[in-house]
Amino acid sequence: MSPNRPQPRRLVDNVFMVGGPDLSDPRDCLCYLVCGDTASVLVDCGSGPSAGRILDLVNRACQRTLTHLLLTHAHIDHCGGAAEIRRRTGCQVLMHPDDAWVLAQGDSQRSAAHWYGLGLETVAADQMVEEGFRLSLGGGQDLTVIHTPGHTPGSISAWCWAEGQKVLFGQDVHGPFSPAFGSDLGQWRASMTRLLDLKADILAEGHYGVYRPVQEVEDFIHKQLSLHQG
Repeated sequence: MSPNRPQPRRLVDNVFMVGGPDLSDPRDCLCYLVCGDTASVLVDCGSGPSAGRILDLVNRACQRTLTHLLLTHAHIDHCGGAAEIRRRTGCQVLMHPDDAWVLAQGDSQRSAAHWYGLGLETVAADQMVEEGFRLSLGGGQDLTVIHTPGHTPGSISAWCWAEGQKVLFGQDVHGPFSPAFGSDLGQWRASMTRLLDLKADILAEGHYGVYRPVQEVEDFIHKQLSLHQG
């Protein structure tokens, strides 16, 4: 194996970082994998051109077939690879309905695809997920969805237990915010309060990296709130 070949980054038992600017493509968000006993879930999938590299990292991190792709929102750096990943794996694409239409229509403005100079291949979600949806990972463990609007109307977060720790996938906690995205700062602040109430041990954020333990998670969210006062 080449010493320069990117490797999956283990956060905690069965949770890995498998995509991001220095793992797959500079245009990608940070992508995470939860490798459960009966379901393997990729949380976001990058901008598109790197889909094969992300799947290579997924396959090296987890010996099970990818079963689900959970898209936290419809920005191209998070969802651009969805069509290719579904073609290659047959996984189910899960998304909140308030953002699913953006990917289904390939809207270049709402998805920010025009910012990246990329085309967004359309995908219709296989399942719409809303507040409280639980995906069984096997072994009595679930991945639980929280609707966290603000960055976009259909933004979601998700959390699961791993090694007795609560792992939160809060992808774009930091924003940014724009009328073109349908952003709503009031909704975002309420969403951040809900994430604080979770008392997560680990935050896997979409661009700023991984925060742990609980106090660092809370400090990061509070810092973002302070940057976007009323």
